[in-house]
Amino acid sequence: MHSILNKIIREKWVKEDSTAVFVIKDCILIQNFTGKNYTYRVVNYVTGQQKYLFYRRHKLGEDDSKQVMETIKALPFYNMKQAANGIEMIDCIFREIFPKYGFTIREEQVDLSKHMYGSIRDGKIALSDIAVGLGKTYAYLVAALVHRIFSQKGRFHVQKPIVITTSSIELQRSIIHDYIPKISSMLMENGIIGSPITCVLRKGKENYLCEKRLKQYYHSLDSKRKRPSEYQALKKLLDNGRIDLGDVNEISGYDKRKICVHGSECMMCTQFKICTYQRFMKQARKSHYHFQICNHNYYLADLRKRRLNQRELLPDYQLTIVDEAHKLSDAASQIYGTILIENTIHRLMKGMVQKSNMVKETISTNQMLFDALKESIPNEAYSDETEKFPVIMSPIIKAMINKLISNLQTIQKKTGPSNRQLSYEFSEALKHLRVLLVQDNIYWMENPRSKGQRTLASVPKNLSKVLGYDLWQGNHPMILTSGTLALDMDFTYTKRQLGMEGLSDWKIQELTKTSPFDFQKNCLLYINGQIAYPNMDNPTYIQEVSQEVMRLIKASNGHALVLFTSYKPLRLVFQKVREELQDYELLEMIRGKTKILNRFKESQNAVLFATGSMWEGVNIPGDRLSHLIIVKLPFPIPDPISDYERDLFPDMKEYLDEVLVPKMLIKLRQGVGRLIRSESDTGVISILDVRASDNGRYYQDVLHALPKCRRAENVKEIQVFLKGKKEASYFE
Repeated sequence: MHSILNKIIREKWVKEDSTAVFVIKDCILIQNFTGKNYTYRVVNYVTGQQKYLFYRRHKLGEDDSKQVMETIKALPFYNMKQAANGIEMIDCIFREIFPKYGFTIREEQVDLSKHMYGSIRDGKIALSDIAVGLGKTYAYLVAALVHRIFSQKGRFHVQKPIVITTSSIELQRSIIHDYIPKISSMLMENGIIGSPITCVLRKGKENYLCEKRLKQYYHSLDSKRKRPSEYQALKKLLDNGRIDLGDVNEISGYDKRKICVHGSECMMCTQFKICTYQRFMKQARKSHYHFQICNHNYYLADLRKRRLNQRELLPDYQLTIVDEAHKLSDAASQIYGTILIENTIHRLMKGMVQKSNMVKETISTNQMLFDALKESIPNEAYSDETEKFPVIMSPIIKAMINKLISNLQTIQKKTGPSNRQLSYEFSEALKHLRVLLVQDNIYWMENPRSKGQRTLASVPKNLSKVLGYDLWQGNHPMILTSGTLALDMDFTYTKRQLGMEGLSDWKIQELTKTSPFDFQKNCLLYINGQIAYPNMDNPTYIQEVSQEVMRLIKASNGHALVLFTSYKPLRLVFQKVREELQDYELLEMIRGKTKILNRFKESQNAVLFATGSMWEGVNIPGDRLSHLIIVKLPFPIPDPISDYERDLFPDMKEYLDEVLVPKMLIKLRQGVGRLIRSESDTGVISILDVRASDNGRYYQDVLHALPKCRRAENVKEIQVFLKGKKEASYFE
C-alpha cells in the first residue's frame, strides 16, 4: 500500500500529505486532514481516475470502511480490466469500448492502428497509403494516445506533446472539435485515461487579432461609408474577446489584414503584457497540451527555425503525425522558397517621410528590375494556363538586385533603430533580395502583366534534399499518411519528393490499404477512346468533348462534377454545353468563386464544371455527386521547376516514367476519391482522354491506379447502371 501511495503522489494525482486507508483491487482510499476535518477520495492507481467521497470530523473506523468499500465497488473505474501492453489496449478500445457508442468494428482499422502504434513504439517512420473509408484518423489518434500511456514512467500528463500537421484547416477543425472530444469522452468513461485529452491549434500570427490595431482601425472608419454588416462585425469583435480570425466570417479579407497581428510590432507594443494574443501564445507554447495541431507550412517553418538555432514555434514534441502528407512537398516550396512582389519595395519607399534622391532611385530601380524580368520571358512561354513564367537572371538583373540591396541598407541605417516595425520590413525585403542572388535556385515570375503585383520567385534546386535534412534529422518517430502516397503499393516517388533516399530501410515502415468500399458493385468506369487527342487549341477536340459531356450529363440526369486540368478548356466547353443544354443547372467554378461549391451541394441535380482545388479535399455526400467526368488526364503543366527536373534525367522517357506519370496518377487518384466516400455511395467515373483508353499509352497505368470497377462500353450502360442503383426521385 505504501508503494502505491508513493506512486500516485509522484504522479501528482494526490497531495503529498495524503495518507492511505486501504487498497481494494485497483483502487486506493486516500485520506487528507484539513486542520478541522478528514476528507476521503478514491483513486484508481492505474489510470489516475478519482472521485471525492465525503468528509467527517473523525477518522474512518473499521466498521465504516466496509460500507465505503461497497460504495467504491459501484464506481465505473473500479476493478477495470487493464491491458498488459499497447496492442492489447488498442484491441480493447476498438473492440470493446468504441462499439458501446455505436462504432462498427473494422478489422482493417484495428490492424492499421496497431501498425502505426508499432512504428511509434519502435521509433520508425511510417509511410501509410490509406484509402478513404478505413478510418485512419481514429487509427492514428488511438495509436498515439496508447503510446503516451505505455511509453514512459511520467505517464500521460507530463510527457511531451504530439504534433499533428495537416494540409487543410477543415481536417484540423474536425480533429479538434470532433475526433478528439469523442475519443476523450469514451476513454475517460471507460477508465483508459483519467483526465480529458487537450489540444491547441497553432497558426501563423497573421491569423490572429491584434486588439490595438482593431481599435485604431475601427475608430478610423466612417460608419456611413463602411458596409453596415462589416462595421457591426468589427464593433462586435471589439467586445467578444475572440482572437482567431479564422472563426470570424462576417469580416472581409481586407479588414482582416488591417486588424491582424503584424510584423514585429508586438515587442514594442505598450499593450504587450495584457494582450490577449500574447497570453494565448504563452499558453499555447506550453508542453502540457497532449496535441499541438498545425498546418504543413507552420510545421516546416518550425523545423527550419530549429536548424537555424532560432526560437522554435512549437514546444519540444515526442511524435509527429503528418496527415495529407502528399501535400508536404508543396508546402516546402513555399517555406524554403522566396518571393519578392513589386509593390513590397515600392510601398516601403513611399512610406518614408523624407523622399531623398536615394529613395526615388530605389523606386525607379525596383520598377526597372521588374520591367527587365518581364522582358526576359520568352514569348512562347505565354499561355492561358501558365502561372510560372521562366526568367533569365542576367548580369544586368543581378546588378539591379545588388543596387536595391545597397540602397535599402543605406536608407535603413539613416532611419535608425527607433521604428522597430519599419526596421523589420527593411530586413525582410533585404532577406528576400539576398536569397534571389543565390546561384543554386530555380527562378520564375508570376503575374508578369499585373503591374504592382509582378512577382519574382525562387526555390532551391535541391529542395527535396533540404526538406529531407530538416524532416529526418530528429530521432522521434513519425507517421506520414494519405490516400495517395503510393502508386501500385510503391512509395518510390514519395520518398524522392521528401528526400528519404539517405534513410536506412530498417527506419521506414510501409503500409498500403485499399478501400473497404465495394467498387465492383457500386461504381462503374467508362473510358471514351473515340475523342480526338487532347488539344485545347483544336476546335474539333473541344466540340467532341462538349458533345460527350452533354451525353454523359443526360445519362446521369445531372448530379455531375466535370473536372478539367486548366481554365481555358473549362470555359470553352462550359460555353458550348450551356448553349445547348438548358434543362440543368450548370455551374462554373471560376477562380476564387468557392461559394459555387455550396450551391452545388444544395442543388438537386446540378452540374459543376471545375478545376484546381476541386481535384482533392472536397467531400460532397450523398447523390448530389454521382457522376465524375474527368476530361483529361491531369498531367502537370510545364513550368521552370519541371523544366529543371527534366534536365536531371538522361532522356524524356525516363523523366516521364519517374516524374510526370507518377504525378499524374496521384492527382487522378485524388480526383477519383471525390466520388465514393461511404459504403452507401454509388456512381460513375467517366474519363474522356484517349490516352487512357484500351489502346492508349497510359491504359494500364490508369487501371492500376484506380479502384477495381466494372466497365461500361457506352453511355447507355451508364444510364442502366444508375437506374438500378438510384431511387426514382433521382431522375425527376
